[in-house]
Amino acid sequence: MKRILSILKEKWPEYILEILVITIGILGAFALNNWNEARKDKLEEQAILENIQNDLENTIAEFEFLNDLRKNSIGASIRIFELAKDIPNSSKYELDTLFGKTMIRPTYNGKMGTLELLFSTGKISLIQNKEIKEKLISWPGMIEDFIEEEVYANEIFMGTFITELAKYSVIPELFNTQDGNSFITSTPSTEKYQIGELKMPSDYGQLLSNQEFLNHLALRNTNFVVSYTEAIALIEFAKQLKELIQKELRK
Repeated sequence: MKRILSILKEKWPEYILEILVITIGILGAFALNNWNEARKDKLEEQAILENIQNDLENTIAEFEFLNDLRKNSIGASIRIFELAKDIPNSSKYELDTLFGKTMIRPTYNGKMGTLELLFSTGKISLIQNKEIKEKLISWPGMIEDFIEEEVYANEIFMGTFITELAKYSVIPELFNTQDGNSFITSTPSTEKYQIGELKMPSDYGQLLSNQEFLNHLALRNTNFVVSYTEAIALIEFAKQLKELIQKELRK
């Protein structure tokens, strides 16, 4: 025991130095590992932000395209009400065209693959910018509310509106007058499946004298206006988020 104590007394500086070297080595390894993990997380975060940025560009483009359709339908509805005041002098071709525009059903698909993956895998935690993360978290709820309104509008469309329209108009003719471009095409492979010409005439006089139908048309137009306005707000939100991401990627 005395010998051990004597050796420790003589060599304690060496032992302390050795312990210190080992400790520094361990701490250094931990620091290097943490740095490496942080670096990988940063690279993954950048890749995620770049993918979200691409998703946002596609989303903005889709919203703008669908809003163009809504705008056309809103304008068509307003014109129909103008023509309803002077039915005898109204053009059947123009009314066919206008009603064709009211029959669109623009619906946002709500898909942002990268964001959905972030939530399903829990990797939303990789986003360090607090403002970006908060906006990403709020986006799904905003889209859900928007789609719910669109679904409601389309239910009205498939209900009394189209039912009454079908009573007094020749529906295929509505699709054949879209600015000279037919929505119903005939190709060699599908020609045998096309329905022949319908002989019954349209009766827009009766249709535009139907107060119930006009009320449904007004309601449908209101739904389009609401969706149009909400889509503009979502486009602005998406643009702000995209700008924040661009700033973050430039750091």
